[in-house]
Amino acid sequence: MLSCAICGILFVAGVGFFAKTVAAPALVVNQYYSAVQKQDYNTAYSYIDQNLTASNNEPLTQQVYTVAAQLLDTTKGKVSNFSVGNISVTNNTASVTVSVTRGSTAYDVHLQLQQVNGSWKITSYDNI
Repeated sequence: MLSCAICGILFVAGVGFFAKTVAAPALVVNQYYSAVQKQDYNTAYSYIDQNLTASNNEPLTQQVYTVAAQLLDTTKGKVSNFSVGNISVTNNTASVTVSVTRGSTAYDVHLQLQQVNGSWKITSYDNI
């Protein structure tokens, strides 16, 4: 009976560990891309770390992010599909690969996330 109780405790601890390390970043990425797919760039931007900089090393403001996202929608089509692929978590940092489809073009996006004040935020991305 004691061994069953110990197994149960270890299972719950393992599930909790999994939820904190892999599931949480995956959920944030899913929510982020759901917002991008709906072209809700205010919500999408809320998942981005406020210290992220744009390609010109200026702060990535909500306005700059929205303009860049809308430009991609215009030139390549809006996001029609996405799926979260590989997730690697080390301490408070996660690397996530997302397969994104815009129109007939599919490509991978590489995101870096970090826990910021208890929640996961996107700290780097190579595409929207």
